[in-house]
Amino acid sequence: MRPFGAEASATWIAAASLYFLLAASMIHFTSDGLAIATVWPANAVLVALLLLKERPRWSIVLSAGLVGNVAANLLTRGSVQGPLLYSLANGLEVVIAVTVIRRGAEVVDLLGSIRATIRFILAAGVVAPAISGVLGAATATMVYGQVFAVSWENWFLSDALGLLVFTPVFMAVFSGQLAECFHSKTVAERGAGLALLALVAATSYVVFFVAALPALFVLYAPVMLVTFRVGPLGTKMAVMTIAVVGAWATATGHGPVVMMTLDPVAQAHSFQAFLAVMLLTCLPVAAEVAERARLAQMLEAHAASAVVDATTDTLTGMLNRRGFERALAALQAGNAPTLCCVAIDVDRFKSINDQWGHQFGDEVLRHLAATLRSHTRPGDLVGRFGGDEFMLVLQVGSHRAGEAVCARVQNALRQQPVAADDKTQLMVSISCGVAHFTNGDNFHDVAERADRALYEAKRHGRNTFKTAF
Repeated sequence: MRPFGAEASATWIAAASLYFLLAASMIHFTSDGLAIATVWPANAVLVALLLLKERPRWSIVLSAGLVGNVAANLLTRGSVQGPLLYSLANGLEVVIAVTVIRRGAEVVDLLGSIRATIRFILAAGVVAPAISGVLGAATATMVYGQVFAVSWENWFLSDALGLLVFTPVFMAVFSGQLAECFHSKTVAERGAGLALLALVAATSYVVFFVAALPALFVLYAPVMLVTFRVGPLGTKMAVMTIAVVGAWATATGHGPVVMMTLDPVAQAHSFQAFLAVMLLTCLPVAAEVAERARLAQMLEAHAASAVVDATTDTLTGMLNRRGFERALAALQAGNAPTLCCVAIDVDRFKSINDQWGHQFGDEVLRHLAATLRSHTRPGDLVGRFGGDEFMLVLQVGSHRAGEAVCARVQNALRQQPVAADDKTQLMVSISCGVAHFTNGDNFHDVAERADRALYEAKRHGRNTFKTAF
């Protein structure tokens, strides 16, 4: 593991570089060098970093954004005063967005539920860009001679869309969720997901660069298909793809937005409005899909837990009678080898409870359960039927092999007494009855024979085993 200083430096360099690339490219492709860019994804880098569970310090992220912003503006706009003021406005926007979205939560899932999605939309799509837009528009007016109202509107729309479109994607990348999702899928699922995203990209290209008529509505079909087939992460990638292709096309004079008006400002606003409508349509749907998927997982886990509770003895963790009989039925249905049944009782268990208490009696049962597990194979069935009554079904070839298991367990119990108190060690002994399955036998018949052999062992002095023939 690298020391914190090296890790912080790597984070700073990566954040500053990515911010610079996004900011410079958006100013170059979607602005004339004076006006505010049509889409501004750079702030989403900083917001995503600060929303991660293991987030870096504010100073690292904000200073990286400041340097990247100033460098991008200097390169594209060629002045110092404007870049510094724009950087302050963007930093203010990041702080407001992160503060409102997080609100004390340790883990943030932007599209994990309808409620989380609404908070994200309000914070990143309304509150933060509206406040920071005042400083950004004032800068555009004072430094670059732009109209304040138009600049504020452009700032608000471009920054809101940048945060809403790109923050979920960057969070998925930075947190490893994207890689984890990819690796958790089968080859066929990966192929299907990539094919659907390729369909979104191809449809976007056709709509913005090829189609002779405005057909923005066509984009909803592949996006919704991705939402339901891939999930919220697919929705994030699909909308981001449309935003990038559409912004590039509109800035270079192509696409349905350009067909509707020749005014660059109106083009920017029209494209921003389209993205806003798509986001407000798709993000809640993606959140609902995620919430339903999580609910389905919870119900599946609850059902699995209920099955375990219904078939497991709570004291020892072994199968109870119901679970034992169900597992045996599955074993016999699978053409299991020859089986042997062993019935087990703890010798003088009532006396143990009377003398040492039920809590110690429970400890004796847990000790016996652990010993039985350690001396049986994974394919064997071990169950507690109640009280001190235990039952085994062993996959062995003869009753002699079953007797050998009984002998090993009895010997292990003799060598490992249970501490009754600080001064007393109690040796636990058991009696066993062995019965072999023959063709046509059902479990209840075999268990009854094993019980009779068990009582025969008790009559012969306990701490031994008998076999029923």
